[in-house]
Amino acid sequence: MATANLPLHIASKYVLEYRRFLASNPDQAEHSGYCPCCGSSFREWRPVFGRGRNAECHICHSFERHRHMWLTISEDPDFFRPGTSLLHFAPEPFFKAAFGENRNINYYDCDLAKERATYAVDITEIPFGDGHFDRIICSHVLEHVPDDRKGMRELRRVLKKGGVAYVMVPSEVRPDTYEDPAINTPELRLQHFKQATHVRIYSRDNFVERLRESGFEVDMQMPKAKFGEQMCRDFLLGDNLYICR
Repeated sequence: MATANLPLHIASKYVLEYRRFLASNPDQAEHSGYCPCCGSSFREWRPVFGRGRNAECHICHSFERHRHMWLTISEDPDFFRPGTSLLHFAPEPFFKAAFGENRNINYYDCDLAKERATYAVDITEIPFGDGHFDRIICSHVLEHVPDDRKGMRELRRVLKKGGVAYVMVPSEVRPDTYEDPAINTPELRLQHFKQATHVRIYSRDNFVERLRESGFEVDMQMPKAKFGEQMCRDFLLGDNLYICR
């Protein structure tokens, strides 16, 4: 196991840094995995428990979606600007450490379960004023929320004019979002929605429609289109990112 020791706040040229790292460390040339979140390299990704794939970083425990998110926000020139207010739902440990320890960021980490974050917050009733936040991160949350449209409207309400919300959900290319209030037990949800706590499977196009209906301007960012196939292979990037303004 070796580490490239890249500063966490720098948003630049990860592929080039990886190539330089391998060139200066020939003993690591067989490494096929590299994590842009923490700068670690390894021969293979760690298995994701219960998911049947190797995609987890051994050091920071990022998955495909976390690495896509990190690379994108690292390119946001105002994300780390002094005084930036950040609302973060369901905070992952790596992100919580990176943002919480950054003195430039006024960081509000939130979760419905109070033991998982500093603030216990229901996304459909966010206890902050209108236009309070410069940036919002909401990854893999809305698929758990029965009234997701209300949650989207709340995100829009607390986002400042000129602010950006980075939103992710699992989604598929399908005619419409699949949801049914009668599917209301963990067993049925696992059967129909693939996870016991999910309440729907989003259609990609319909998810964009719902965000726009809530008042957002939305750009859907696909990792291969943004970063290219080589970078997606090197860093194992995944999940579409919905950039909302």
